[in-house]
Amino acid sequence: MVISIFPNLNNNGVVEITKKVIDVLTDLKAEICMSNIFSGVFDNANINFDEEADVIKKSDLAIAIGGDGTTLNVAKKMSPFGKLILGINAGRLGFMSGLEKNELELLENIVTGNYEVDERLMLKAEIIKDGNVISTHHCLNDVVISRGDFSRLIDIDITCDNRYVMNMRSDGVIISTPTGSTAYSMAAGGPVVSPEAQCIIVTPICPHSLRDRSIIFPKNKEFILKTTNDKNYSPVLTVDGEDAVKIEADFSVRVSLSEQVTKLIKLKPENFYEILNKKIVERRA
Repeated sequence: MVISIFPNLNNNGVVEITKKVIDVLTDLKAEICMSNIFSGVFDNANINFDEEADVIKKSDLAIAIGGDGTTLNVAKKMSPFGKLILGINAGRLGFMSGLEKNELELLENIVTGNYEVDERLMLKAEIIKDGNVISTHHCLNDVVISRGDFSRLIDIDITCDNRYVMNMRSDGVIISTPTGSTAYSMAAGGPVVSPEAQCIIVTPICPHSLRDRSIIFPKNKEFILKTTNDKNYSPVLTVDGEDAVKIEADFSVRVSLSEQVTKLIKLKPENFYEILNKKIVERRA
C-alpha cells in the first residue's frame, strides 16, 4: 500500500505528529511518499519524495495532517482520482478529521483495510460569459458570492432548473454541501445537515429582508446566479475559501452537483451527530 502524507507545517506541533505517523506507518511496512517540498524537513530513508502530482497519482490514499482546511485542500487534490483521504487533527476543530493526534495506533486499520469510506458529495461552479464557460471550480464545502471589499449590499437573482427562486439583497449568498453546512453556512445562520441527506443548501449572508432564509434543495438541481452591480464595484466568487474571482456584470455563475466525490476514511464508530456534539456543541458550551 502506498500512502502519501500532506502535513500543514503552519500548524503548531505538526512536524512532531508527522514524524510519529511516519514511524507508525514504517513499522506497518507501508510505502510512504511525500512531495519534494517536505524533503528538507523529513529526512527519512523510508520516504519516497517526488513531485506532488506524481505523489497524488501513485498513492492509494492520502493522510492530511492539520486542521479542517488542510483536509479540505488535500481532499480536493485527491478527489479527481477517486483516492481516499484520512485527516489527522492538529488544528482547532478538526470536524472532518478521522483521527486525533493521540489516536495514531488506529493507523494500523488503514493498512489492514479495517475501515469504512464516507463519500461526500461535491459541487461544481462554472463562471459563464456570453454562453461560454470561462472557468470551472469544484468544492467540498461551499460556493460563495459576496460583495467583495465594499461595504454595500448586492442584489443576486437565483434560478433553479430555469425557474425563479428569489432575488435577495444581501452581503452575498452561500451554496453549500451538507459537509459545508457546519462551516460558513452555519455561521450565517444556515441549518446543520447530515452528510447522508444528499442535498444542497442555499443560505443568504446578512439579507436585508426578514423573509430571506435558507432553502434546502435536492442534490440534482442546477442553479444560475446573476448579480446586479453598481458600476463602481463588483462581487466576488470564492470556492471553499480559495482566492476570490471577480464577477463582472455580464457574468453568471452556474452551480450543480460535481461528478467528483470526496472519499473520507472512517476509522472510528462515531456517527455525524456524536461528532457534532463533541466538536461543536460541547466545545463551545
